[in-house]
Amino acid sequence: MKKVLFIIFSLILFVSCSDNDETNFHYELLPIEDAIVPEEFVYGEIYFITVKYFRPDDCYIYSDVLYEYDFNARNIAVISTVIDDENCEDLNTEEELTFRVHALQSSPYIFRFWQGDDENGDPIYLIIEVPVLT
Repeated sequence: MKKVLFIIFSLILFVSCSDNDETNFHYELLPIEDAIVPEEFVYGEIYFITVKYFRPDDCYIYSDVLYEYDFNARNIAVISTVIDDENCEDLNTEEELTFRVHALQSSPYIFRFWQGDDENGDPIYLIIEVPVLT
């Protein structure tokens, strides 16, 4: 009897651990079409930046904002989780997201909003410089 229970338990465990029901996904950067940035910052204050991007279909789900330092510039892009599914509904809708920046440097902020790559694979940026008043 113990052998039968062991076999049944093993089969249940094997079937429940199969990965047939997993959702496959990957991450993609979505190009930023436009950015709304204050004309100037005052040192120590908090500001909000809004970016606009296109969501191609409903398999693209906003995940996060890529905000990386590159010497004195900030590279910014939209990170999207893309569900690998053939039944995605075309949307091509413009989306907006807003994030905050705490002005903690006295030198100007240089924002480089990623707009895709050129034919050579080099990044294209919308560059906006914001002076900081102290």
